[in-house]
Amino acid sequence: MKLQEVAKVMQGVYLKEEPGENFFRYQELTMLSLEPISFIDERKLIEVQTTQPIPTHHLTQQGDVLVSLYYPMIACYVEKGQEGYVIPHYMAVIRLRPYVNIDSRFIVQFINSSRGREALGREIIKNYGIKPTTLPLQYLNNVDLLEKENSLLSSL
Repeated sequence: MKLQEVAKVMQGVYLKEEPGENFFRYQELTMLSLEPISFIDERKLIEVQTTQPIPTHHLTQQGDVLVSLYYPMIACYVEKGQEGYVIPHYMAVIRLRPYVNIDSRFIVQFINSSRGREALGREIIKNYGIKPTTLPLQYLNNVDLLEKENSLLSSL
C-alpha cells in the first residue's frame, strides 16, 4: 500500500513577507519546531506577516503528519490545538483521505522508524547511489507502508 493511495501529500508554501499597512499574522513552523520524538515544539515557531492570506490547505490541521524534507527528515503528528500554523516549503504535510481508516500516528511512527527510513531511502540510493539528505515528494508518495507485511502474508 503506497502512501499516495491512502493520503494526499503536499509541499508547504513559499512565504513572501512584504511590509504593508494591512497584513495577516501567522505562526510558522521551523526545522527546530519538529522534535525527534515526534511532536511539535510550539516554543520554536516564528511569527510571520504577509499581505495575502494563506490558503487553509497550507495551514496545519489536527491529525496531519508533518515531514521535514531535509535531513534528518523527522515526522511529527499535529495534535488538537496545533491547528493554523503555516507549513513552510521545506516540509510536507500528509493528510489521510476521508475514506481511509488508519491512524495517522502510524505514518509518523513508520517514517521515524529504521524500516521506514530504509524504505524512503532505498529508491534514492538506487537512482543516485548516495544516502539521501533531501526527500523529494515523489519518493514520499511512493513509499510502500506495508511492504514487509504483504510479503509475509503472501508467503503463507
